Amino acid sequence: MKRIIFHIDQNCYFASVEMISRPELRDVPMAVAGDAEVRHGIILAKNEPAKKYGIKTAEAIWQAKAKCPELVLVDAHYKKYEYYSGKLREMYSEYTDRVEPFGLDECWLDMTGMAGSYEEACDIALEIRNRVKSEYKLTCSVGISFNKVFAKLGSDYKKPDATTVFTDREWKEKIWPLPVTDLLFVGRHTAEKLSKINVKTIGDLAAADGGFISSYLGKAGTVLWEYANGMDDSQVSVSGNKRIPKSVGNSTTTPEDMTSDRQIERTLHMLSESVAERLRKHSLRGNVVQITVRDRDLGIYEKQRILYKATDDAGEIYFAAKELFKESYDWNKGVRSIGIRCTKLSGTDCGEQLSMFAGTETRGYDCRLNKAIDDINRRYGHGVIRSAAEAEIRTAGVIKDPFHPEDGL
Repeated sequence: MKRIIFHIDQNCYFASVEMISRPELRDVPMAVAGDAEVRHGIILAKNEPAKKYGIKTAEAIWQAKAKCPELVLVDAHYKKYEYYSGKLREMYSEYTDRVEPFGLDECWLDMTGMAGSYEEACDIALEIRNRVKSEYKLTCSVGISFNKVFAKLGSDYKKPDATTVFTDREWKEKIWPLPVTDLLFVGRHTAEKLSKINVKTIGDLAAADGGFISSYLGKAGTVLWEYANGMDDSQVSVSGNKRIPKSVGNSTTTPEDMTSDRQIERTLHMLSESVAERLRKHSLRGNVVQITVRDRDLGIYEKQRILYKATDDAGEIYFAAKELFKESYDWNKGVRSIGIRCTKLSGTDCGEQLSMFAGTETRGYDCRLNKAIDDINRRYGHGVIRSAAEAEIRTAGVIKDPFHPEDGL
């Protein structure tokens, strides 16, 4: 028998956690939302009554209110979401030592050997769903299959509070007719490209020539074609193993459109400090700096640059980001939001090629300075020591803390 993999997805997670302490919101349309006053006005999560009005995650608050004027909005409380996420993972670890988080509200479990058949797996999934309800007043959906990708597809297939099984014998009949957008890592942009070559279902992708898909979409195309054909042998990580993020980034939306180089520079300074600090926290360095700019009409463009060597220094990240912006943005529109992301990450314990040119001693000094600043902020509180640029931007009241930074996966 092939592997038995679970994917457990908490239903309406942020909203469900909020309803634990406010049960009166269970039967009325409600949503967790950002702060509209500082233009973080998007829906982060919604409950089942709100879903019936067609309210969607990531849409603007005003759009949601237009669909449902009586929609109740609540603030996000990330510490609570992290707390329950940890408790749920502890529960899953009672069933297997292989529990791999995928964000706060999702986990893969390798149940191979714990369940001797798909029928036994369904019984275990039902037990977990019942425990989640009785112990934490939350609900979850469970996907069961022979690989991680199809297990994830199963947890999305039927919601809320349901179990879906895609066995190794009948998965083609159930999965291939589904829209290609249901497949893991097929986003809007990729789906649009696939649509141009008449690939609209997962079966269409599976039936296409793998070499052509690879040349059409690049390396990602090869992976997606393999996923569509059930060829995913990736392992579920052992419980407690931290996944190394594929990128570390931060972005912010300012209360007013930015219309000058100085405003952009101050904002990039603050974002660079945040990204660099989090890289050092994970003992990582980035070899590629990418900026994402959204203008006042919500148009988006992205640019990136490969660095001479990987870095976790805010100054180096800022310099690359500033140059990318100046090379690419012509100021015909104000900037609504901007973000910085470092990718192609490597650990600080990896070796690096030393430069033949000047600067090695300065870089060593910068590393020691960054470590000293991190140690002081860790001991006496975040932000005790800040750069002059960050202090200026906060004093001016131009920008608040970035809304909700996340490590990319």
